[in-house]
Amino acid sequence: MYQAILPVAFTDFNEIMENRTYKIALISTHGTGKTTLCFEVAAMLKKLGLKVKVFSEIATQAFEQGIPINEKTTLPAQMFIMMQHISEELRADIRKYQVVICDRSVFDNLVYMERRCGRQEFVRRFIKDYAEKFPYDVIYKLPLVGELVDDGIREVENQQFQKDIYDMLNEVLAEMNVPHVTLDKPTSEMRREWAERIVKETLDGIGWEAPAKQLALFKSF
Repeated sequence: MYQAILPVAFTDFNEIMENRTYKIALISTHGTGKTTLCFEVAAMLKKLGLKVKVFSEIATQAFEQGIPINEKTTLPAQMFIMMQHISEELRADIRKYQVVICDRSVFDNLVYMERRCGRQEFVRRFIKDYAEKFPYDVIYKLPLVGELVDDGIREVENQQFQKDIYDMLNEVLAEMNVPHVTLDKPTSEMRREWAERIVKETLDGIGWEAPAKQLALFKSF
């Protein structure tokens, strides 16, 4: 009954999603270079004239607001971080950016939550449904490489915590059957090949056709 009186544009969820933002997530444990890579990819895409949005890891913002994270986190704190993350993803879609680059995904948030608070079935059901309704086009997982850098937030002395998160993330991705791409270990110090790969695959994913003046720039990647 209700479907008959709704505008045609709202009767088919798949049709609505055809015009949505192309959404990328960079995932991994902390200290693997996700944030730097997010902004590098965004800069390259913006040079090509695309409307791109990056939002940084919500946990960092939460920490600055006095909300406990990492090994001191709580279930309410991680729920807050997860909901803020989802809000940012949805905001980017509402604003009709062509590409949104997410520093982490809902699956990362689940891992930090469960390491501290134990398995949370209700959260798993929620994020599984959320990711199906508002999917990531590609999730890129960064390998565990390099050393933790002291940024005033991360617990650099606790490398076991870093590894635990990485291992748990792999387990969650496998258990929940989450499609993702694992990036190869970098061959250059600046890890430029990661950004170049993501940019090229993103352009393919959105069916980008290069204006003549931008074609030379694209070939330089």
